[in-house]
Amino acid sequence: MDIPSTKHPLARILPSRPRGPMRSPARALGWFSIALGLAELAMPRAMGRAAGAPNLPSVTRAFGLREIGTGIGILTAKDPSPWLWGRVVGDALDVAVVGAGLVTQRRPVRTLTTLAVLIGVTWLDMKVAEGAPPEKKRARLAMRDYSGRSGFPRPADEMRGIASRSDAPKFPRGASSRPAESPPNSLVAAVTGATP
Repeated sequence: MDIPSTKHPLARILPSRPRGPMRSPARALGWFSIALGLAELAMPRAMGRAAGAPNLPSVTRAFGLREIGTGIGILTAKDPSPWLWGRVVGDALDVAVVGAGLVTQRRPVRTLTTLAVLIGVTWLDMKVAEGAPPEKKRARLAMRDYSGRSGFPRPADEMRGIASRSDAPKFPRGASSRPAESPPNSLVAAVTGATP
């Protein structure tokens, strides 16, 4: 009896991306980014108050768009490394804005708690980004090893001394035995009166 698949339509695309040893943590960070971004877009004032950050709804919404963009990038890119490092840069911006809340807001405990959480998330993002090497680096690791090859058409003992033998060809294949004649210089011919 065939049981029909109940997978979500996105499951056909997402399981193959991102690749590498940090696939699961990277995907989790991608979904976390999208959820956080949607929350920042939907309720910027409440998110700012909860974080002890300055009351700047337009900045919070912009950060929400950034989070959604990096989340989608992490989930859909074959190489999520740039997007993961984008999260790290975004975390630094978050720390700067929430740190300004220490001066402007009257909730230092809430702001310090948020800063501690942001620093922890930044550390996590950095570890996941370091563990997900770029596609080019993975390809370089999988290259073939040619270190055992010499590059000579025959074994080295047969090639030794071939240039000094009398039967060795003096010119490369396809080259003539006499040097090529240079075309006459028309300026010299005009001054000296010589004809080609």
